[in-house]
Amino acid sequence: MILEKDNAAQCARMAKIRLTPQETAQYEQQMQELFGWVQQLSEVDTAGVDVSAAAGAAYLRPDEPITDAPLAQTLVGAFNEQLDHCAKVKKVL
Repeated sequence: MILEKDNAAQCARMAKIRLTPQETAQYEQQMQELFGWVQQLSEVDTAGVDVSAAAGAAYLRPDEPITDAPLAQTLVGAFNEQLDHCAKVKKVL
């Protein structure tokens, strides 16, 4: 993937961070290197590799509710705001 000159600046705007011209140049270089590595990986022949074999290596914890009431209250209490005994977080989207 070829990056354009203002890709780092555009990413900074979307992330709502300010970058100096030196930081922008540095991040553009780092992004070029990263996408170069991804391009190298795309050249690897994976024809005989079973996709499910790689997925089985990932560790996924079971999605179970916390039944320890004091622990649950401690976890909820760690957040700045609560609503109806639940942790209140900012809207993501």
